[in-house]
Amino acid sequence: MTARILIADGTATARITLKVRLSAACYDVCTVANAEDLSGQAHLYRPDLIILGTGFARESPVDMALSLMGQPGLAAIPIIMLANESTRLQALRAGVAAVLDPMIDEQMLLARIRGLLRDSDTAVSPADALAEAAATFGPAPRLTNVTLVADNPARAMRWRGALQKRLDAHFTISTPTETLAAAARGQGADLYLIAADISTRGDGLRLLSELRARNGSKNAAFVVATESHRSELSAIALDLGAGEVLPVDLDSDAGVEMAALALQTQLLRKEECDKRRIETQRKLQWAMTDPLTGLYNRRYALPRLTEIARDMQRRGDSFGVIALDLDRFKTINDNFGHAAGDAVLANLARRIQKNTGDSGLAARIGGEEFLIVTPSQTESEAMTLAEQLRDTIEAQPVTLPRLSGGGSIAATCSIGVAIGQSCDATPNPERTAELSMERADRALLKAKSKGRNCVVLAQPETVI
Repeated sequence: MTARILIADGTATARITLKVRLSAACYDVCTVANAEDLSGQAHLYRPDLIILGTGFARESPVDMALSLMGQPGLAAIPIIMLANESTRLQALRAGVAAVLDPMIDEQMLLARIRGLLRDSDTAVSPADALAEAAATFGPAPRLTNVTLVADNPARAMRWRGALQKRLDAHFTISTPTETLAAAARGQGADLYLIAADISTRGDGLRLLSELRARNGSKNAAFVVATESHRSELSAIALDLGAGEVLPVDLDSDAGVEMAALALQTQLLRKEECDKRRIETQRKLQWAMTDPLTGLYNRRYALPRLTEIARDMQRRGDSFGVIALDLDRFKTINDNFGHAAGDAVLANLARRIQKNTGDSGLAARIGGEEFLIVTPSQTESEAMTLAEQLRDTIEAQPVTLPRLSGGGSIAATCSIGVAIGQSCDATPNPERTAELSMERADRALLKAKSKGRNCVVLAQPETVI
């Protein structure tokens, strides 16, 4: 989907010129000419990025930015401000994502936009729209680890001496080799400040690319420092994943403060990205698992069964499919209550998971129905596992919760076992998985008809 950018500038020429440049880059662009229209248009248009220019009659762009960041539904939208050097520090203190020279070249502007859009997720749900506005700029909530990789130890020490007075962080001076080794050990930093030229021209950008590609460091924040005569590297660094580009020399109090604010902004953005990533993982986990037992649910298990069938087919291997059903579960609910039934199911799930191990798939696919899939397993191995499950469930009564009157209850299960095998004549993993499941279900029904609390092996059939 094309990113939406809202441009606010009081000067018509600047506003139109910027719209033409961004529209040519295939962005969806909307413009406003005054502060009065900015807030309403932002709520209506829901941009992914806001660019604040100059030329407003009464309002300060910094005040306009603060107003936007204080409104529910708009606080998470990154803001680029086009302002001169005198306003830059004030804007960074306010929490603006980036402050650029109004005469910035197109390549650098587009690189900045790409970087902010890459790292930001500004889609607002109805719940988000009702949430309180995010807090404005403030210190990172915990002590962070910052790794400094400069072109020489003296510069790295100057960086550390200047920045540690303004950032509550632990600073480590490191070489490229040491930095990569630490990331490989899972000891990556929260933020890396890397010189664009370390030993050779542009080797800092190669280090950036390596760190961005490694599990131990790919989620860190990155800032690249360049010499003034190497400005062509700035756009490249942003496109490679740097969140900010700074001058390599921090030779004034204002320069040091702007660098510290820039690093702190990147750390806060990293924190927000981490929160979104954890939330996404949590939602995925909810979508895949059964909340009562913690096992996978039917929605995840059946497609996964097909994937296992496909993998085994490629390897010419077999796999076990075990259908397990708790015997007379309705009587447990009727006689002891649903809390007792839930306790029995949760206990049963733990025993299934323990016996299945990490190599197999264990899922709850119905009320008291469970599915176990075991890759690379023979008929005898699958039958042995099924008997272990049946014996484990029968041997140990389940302790009931006090809500159900306490005590314990014995439980048994019926199990059907089928072996899924590849068929060279018809290499159809979907059909193989489907028939294996059907055969295991039929074997389960046969186990119930034989008096329950037993294991029945399904007879092999030809996959068609």
